[in-house]
Amino acid sequence: MKPFALLFSTCLLVVFYSCNKVQPVHHNPQKVETPKPLQDDNKEISFISKRSADDLMRDIYADLADKNADLKKLEDMRSHFNDGHEDSLAAFKKYDYKSDNYYGSATRALNEVKDSVIKQRLRLLLANSQKKYAGKISKYSSLIDQMLNDDESTKDYYVTLQIAATLPVIEDYQDKHLSDGKAVESIAKESAILNKTTKKLADKYEGKLK
Repeated sequence: MKPFALLFSTCLLVVFYSCNKVQPVHHNPQKVETPKPLQDDNKEISFISKRSADDLMRDIYADLADKNADLKKLEDMRSHFNDGHEDSLAAFKKYDYKSDNYYGSATRALNEVKDSVIKQRLRLLLANSQKKYAGKISKYSSLIDQMLNDDESTKDYYVTLQIAATLPVIEDYQDKHLSDGKAVESIAKESAILNKTTKKLADKYEGKLK
């Protein structure tokens, strides 16, 4: 390949890479913006952790969700599900409750029957009816059971997501904001001097009492 062609191809690659590389967005190119929950003057409480004060991990996650399209989409999905799933199941639960109520009522009535032959016949009728009913709703019962299992699993995954997403944020904060380290060292030295001076005077005045 000729030198000019090689140089031209290299320039094209550089331009292509530069155009397609995802650049972080900072308000100040000289300083990465501190997430709101980690700002000393921040008093906001996130929509995710508003039920419990000082829930910093969830506050940081909420701040990330405000800025990240994937996390924001997930939060919208969670809100849609949480707001609507009870209403979606309400009709079936009411239907199922009436059937359960009926069989409970019928069983209590059955216990009042004195004739053992009649009681056994009625017991079989009720048992067969309940079995048929269980078959009628088995599909929906299975779906509800699956939903409950999914809910438990989703909770675990959600906590995993929150911790995995926020841990780098707090570690970055730890690395970049240890601004009072020298102040701690200075006040620790002052504390040691104060302790030594106080002890010296205490020993001096205590000695006068002997």
